[in-house]
Amino acid sequence: MKIKLIIAVLLCSSMLSSQTFAMGAKRPAAPSAPARPKAPTTPVVTNPSLDPTLDFGAALTTEDYLNSSAEVGPQIDDVKSDDELSGKVREMVNVDSVDKCFDDDKAHNYFADQIAYYTSEMMNDVPAKVGFVGSSYGTSTNDDKYFPTSLIRHPLCNSTSANLSSTIKKVPSQTTIDKLNRFAMTVNGLRQNVLYGDADAKKELLSTWTKFFSCLAYSESMSTSDSSASKTVAAKVAPEGYRKPAGVEFYEDANQPVASRLNIGMYQFTPDSNGNIQPCIKAWNALHTDKASCQVNPKASQSELIKVFGSSLQSFNAFCGVHKLIQTFAIQVNTSKTSATHPLNLSGGKLKPYEQRCVTPYFYSGWAYNHFGPFQNSTGSNLSELFSCIESSH
Repeated sequence: MKIKLIIAVLLCSSMLSSQTFAMGAKRPAAPSAPARPKAPTTPVVTNPSLDPTLDFGAALTTEDYLNSSAEVGPQIDDVKSDDELSGKVREMVNVDSVDKCFDDDKAHNYFADQIAYYTSEMMNDVPAKVGFVGSSYGTSTNDDKYFPTSLIRHPLCNSTSANLSSTIKKVPSQTTIDKLNRFAMTVNGLRQNVLYGDADAKKELLSTWTKFFSCLAYSESMSTSDSSASKTVAAKVAPEGYRKPAGVEFYEDANQPVASRLNIGMYQFTPDSNGNIQPCIKAWNALHTDKASCQVNPKASQSELIKVFGSSLQSFNAFCGVHKLIQTFAIQVNTSKTSATHPLNLSGGKLKPYEQRCVTPYFYSGWAYNHFGPFQNSTGSNLSELFSCIESSH
């Protein structure tokens, strides 16, 4: 009864307080500057502070992420009538240094393991490292001057047709919006219970986010990862001594410029060190300072990055996929521009303090630094398809 009451209060209060794309979306052409709803562009941020106050209790354990993987992987495979997440044992076929950087001694034989592992890692505050685009989004260019973000630090914003029109270009149907809000209600309810010290709620929250990213993996690459087209592209671009591992998508988007045409792996990233993979590389390196062999060269060549993003166990690719959501959360939480955060974060002409803001995955790439097409409803249907997957798994 207590949990139901908390969830109901959260939903009620939410209502009152009211870039690279990949296989799952097919990347649209480079965006033109879109018109935005009129609002102050540099409102005052009241009582800003970079010091978080919330405590989320004991850290999740190895058993927790393994349990999440074992639970969620088969569920999503079943929804997709496939076995890419949990039905195929993955083996290293290249040197794959990035697949040897886990903090445990488990096998990590399934792609579901990597998704659950890095989702668990990002339930903690992790560095966003988005300072290199800060000047475009009203945030600091100094990576050390960001209020922390994670998959639990801030609640998810409630969605309406009106506020979605301020964050994405293609507003979905009310049926889809209802799906977004059911997910937000679940996440926020579990988060609130974690704040009350409920350790089981934290485990359930991990599985909820793992389900989210597992469905996204299918949207991006899983269904066609070993197609003849994928194998052809891999053979064309593979550096010397590299062999395409099973389950790793290689895709060329003819609608994109040459520099961003090639996309690799679980969450479809372009192996260009000058592109939007920079925050992932910097964050990865910051979290692996004690392992010299795990460091990724921030200025790596395309050949080097093909090996990193196309590794056999998909470790770095999975890390970057989950971290991309942390990156857009960091922009929304730290920006001084109303155009780069959710409308619910503006109150009385002033942006709320960093810690008091909500966050949303659903943001157009030119407005709040987003990587994934489904989060932007880029095709007009892929956001609904993503959440149909999430809601069908149980």
